[in-house]
Amino acid sequence: MAIEIQKLTVEQYFVLEAESEIKHEYIDGEIFPMTGGTLNHDQITMNITLNLGLQLMGSDCRLHTSHMRVGVSPTRYLYPDLSAVCGEAETDHGTTTLLNPVVVVEVTSPSSIERDRVRKLELYGAMPSIQGYLILDQERVFALWYTRSESGWPSRQFSDLSDEIAPEPLGCTLRLADVYRSVNPGA
Repeated sequence: MAIEIQKLTVEQYFVLEAESEIKHEYIDGEIFPMTGGTLNHDQITMNITLNLGLQLMGSDCRLHTSHMRVGVSPTRYLYPDLSAVCGEAETDHGTTTLLNPVVVVEVTSPSSIERDRVRKLELYGAMPSIQGYLILDQERVFALWYTRSESGWPSRQFSDLSDEIAPEPLGCTLRLADVYRSVNPGA
């Protein structure tokens, strides 16, 4: 016997988000609860936020945490772990939905790794403002950096603590040693 999944309208989703104690991503009527993170997830997110934040001081680029929702289309809303805007931030639904990030960052968990690497790449790729997508693994030292090009989304892999990522258009560098500082991969 098939179970019918009830889909929410965008308006119902925004009501749910306003009343809910947890965040939900919304894709074409379906909602996905955002579960709590692990110690590694939190440490990686803090490390990258601090590192990029210091480098971006004095520039016209700013970072936003996972509290800022990103509207990738009128029927798709995601909460990346980190997003960056250069220039004036464009928002919708008050000031809770960011419409023009240039870089988004996701720290994977075992339950989200496929969605982050496949589905979210497609979703973020449909948003013209996004020029780079960084995926960081919390289980091991591993990063995927996707950049927008005329031919698609070529990626580079990084897995050595001495590796450096240059997240354009932010004009800074990220050392994996800094990203994974105080992280216990495999824990």
